[in-house]
Amino acid sequence: MKLSRFLALLTALAFAALVPFGISPAFAGDTASLDVLGYSPDGKVFAFEEYGVLDGSGAAYSTIYFIDTQEDKFLPGTPIRAKEKDEGGDSIAKIRAQTHDKAEALINQYKLVDDPGVMVAYNPISEASSDPFKVRYYEYISSPPRSQTDTLELKLKEFPPSTDCLNMTGNYTGFTLTLTEYQGASTNVVVHEDKQVPKSRGCPNGYRIGAVITSENRGPQIAMILVDTFGFEGNDQRWLAVPVNPDGK
Repeated sequence: MKLSRFLALLTALAFAALVPFGISPAFAGDTASLDVLGYSPDGKVFAFEEYGVLDGSGAAYSTIYFIDTQEDKFLPGTPIRAKEKDEGGDSIAKIRAQTHDKAEALINQYKLVDDPGVMVAYNPISEASSDPFKVRYYEYISSPPRSQTDTLELKLKEFPPSTDCLNMTGNYTGFTLTLTEYQGASTNVVVHEDKQVPKSRGCPNGYRIGAVITSENRGPQIAMILVDTFGFEGNDQRWLAVPVNPDGK
């Protein structure tokens, strides 16, 4: 039995042993923090960092993603990752410095600091009153608003679990993201639809629209999707960037 499946089985058995006695085990996964690095001047590249402390091991980590917004894929040689080897050995600041040092050439090449992007919607998992599957927003931040509203809606798609995810908690899921309103007018543009779940997501069992980023220049909108993935001590949350093209091309 693979180690990941063995650990998942131990977790399930521990939970089952406690439930009959009315004891709720204190499981807590980790949620990655988000730092948007920006767009290239032509809007063809978007970059962001996620970082935090792993559940279970307590190790600090940082990953920087560079997205080709036209092809919706990573640039060659990325993502750029760093993780401390021993728990408590390195600070998050030190680990983040490592990824930023490795990414500096690409950050400079694509002039990301010239367009840091604008977070026009933010929908964190800690916001108890928000809708995880729908967000309505203006493309620009101004008072009064200088644009009509856009709306994104997310729907879960269940798939048969992969071999590595048979013992996970929750359904094995992908998602569909649809632009249902653009500049105040109803539309129905599917901007992303999973045909299968990429192995890079691990064992995902949920999603929410976490934020929307827009460019100050020519870049497309970016929907930041927070992915719930079955982890060592519960669900972990990681970020996924989805370019939003109103034309669906």
